[in-house]
Amino acid sequence: MKRNLIILVIGLLLGAWMGSNLIRDRDPFANPFKSDSLMERLKDSGSDLLEDGKDVLQDGIDKLKK
Repeated sequence: MKRNLIILVIGLLLGAWMGSNLIRDRDPFANPFKSDSLMERLKDSGSDLLEDGKDVLQDGIDKLKK
């Protein structure tokens, strides 16, 4: 009984750890207590925007060449 309770508690803690990271779009084993600073979030969203913009421009150039 004691062993089952310990396993249940450990499972809940690991599930909460991984679930918290997955909700925030992080690696499942990352530190969930580390907060993302505003600058890091802006850098991530800016790089995503640039990547998407590059793809759109490339598609437009390809359509113009045809």
